[in-house]
Amino acid sequence: MEKLIGIELQLPEGKLPGFYAQIVKGIADAAPLVDRDKTLLFLAGEGDADAVEQFVSRYRVGTERSEWAPLDESWSADERLFTDFGVVTRSGRHYIDLQLAAVVAIVPAGDDAEPDQASLQAEEFAFARKQEEGRRLFAVGRHHAELLEGVARAYGCQAKQLL
Repeated sequence: MEKLIGIELQLPEGKLPGFYAQIVKGIADAAPLVDRDKTLLFLAGEGDADAVEQFVSRYRVGTERSEWAPLDESWSADERLFTDFGVVTRSGRHYIDLQLAAVVAIVPAGDDAEPDQASLQAEEFAFARKQEEGRRLFAVGRHHAELLEGVARAYGCQAKQLL
């Protein structure tokens, strides 16, 4: 799965609207944005993030860097819970904050495995899910990733943390 760099802009208060517009235009020239949500910018790599941070420092704009993962449209998300762990941008794309969330795959570990039962229990903790290539993926709060490992073992499966 792909990881992105998130840059949260900490804009100074009391500036005119043109100030923010000038910064946004300059950022677009400094590095290509993958997406954005208000003052949170999504960038493809460290080099792009460095360029944005260098640019905004000229305007005395603070930044906070974090790691995010995009979830493509094949994921089914519980919108009520999703925003506790990520954001949905204006373009409708879903991103999870990797400090708060993890992606776990549940796969059979042997002939006696019960992946349907393991997945049924994993559903209780997931805020997004999808099935791909014979495995089930669950986006859960990072604090639940270890719990899913125990659930998987109980049903003869393995839980592999992908992110």
